[in-house]
Amino acid sequence: MRALGISSDHVLSARVVTAHGETLLASPSSNPELFWAIRGGGGGTYGVITELELLLRKLPRSAMVSISWKDTESRFAAAKRFLEWAPRQPKEFTSQINVYKSSIQVLGWYLGGTKQELQALLDDSGLLTIGQPESQITGDCSTDNSRIFGIVTDTCLPDDKVDASILNVIPEPFSKFGNSSQFTYEEVPLSTTRAPAEPWPRFRRLSKSFFVQKDNLLDDDTVREVVDRIAQLDEASEVWGEWHAWNISATGDNAFAWREQAYAHLEFQAHGSNDSTTQAGYEKWFADLEAYLRPAVGYVMVTSPYLFVIDMA
Repeated sequence: MRALGISSDHVLSARVVTAHGETLLASPSSNPELFWAIRGGGGGTYGVITELELLLRKLPRSAMVSISWKDTESRFAAAKRFLEWAPRQPKEFTSQINVYKSSIQVLGWYLGGTKQELQALLDDSGLLTIGQPESQITGDCSTDNSRIFGIVTDTCLPDDKVDASILNVIPEPFSKFGNSSQFTYEEVPLSTTRAPAEPWPRFRRLSKSFFVQKDNLLDDDTVREVVDRIAQLDEASEVWGEWHAWNISATGDNAFAWREQAYAHLEFQAHGSNDSTTQAGYEKWFADLEAYLRPAVGYVMVTSPYLFVIDMA
């Protein structure tokens, strides 16, 4: 949530296993330098985190938007306009654009906003005048409804009609490596009155991330080239770009160095292949993307974007 900062701002303490095999408590009063470093300094760089204490927030009812274009021709125009517009919107509006081979989608969450306020925001965006979009703007969403928006449903439902079973998850154990013991989580599902959600199928995942900085925005030619590159991979790759509006307004004291400059986050994902030739082609596509886009955005270290996503009940 752009209005609430990044998730590492909400970490109260962590239990960390260091490279020396020590288990340390990291908090503002215990090992404060380690506590500062693990929050945004790079996944796995300073130790393995086995436990987190988090500050939770109750989120207000909100308005949501989904806009889809099914034609290839609208992809560049929609992506260009989104990057120009979305990071500059009120801090309560968090949004992303999903760029696929032949379609494109915008999802947005207006924290505490009404349907009417969100409609006005979108009317001024210029997005709805591009091509022939299918749009759904809806309001009075509960937190669970907002979290499953764009995955299970594209509308705000009455609270008793919201099927949030997909959120009732238990993290799967890590894959067993060699003769070592298998790590499992000591967690229980949120609800004990319904079955845990089925885990998503595992797959070989390729991904690469880039931060666009406020003082170095992408030009139109670069955006067009990147959109066109997504269309180059085959359907089996399920390639897509998940691009998030940043421009975080909330302040925080942690190791994420580009908090003030981060304007947008661009992530690219694809499913790998068991065929060695096909897999090599996918890996080359990502290497070529790195060679093309990294000089354009600058050499900014990026850890997993999911480290920074606020998603709290």
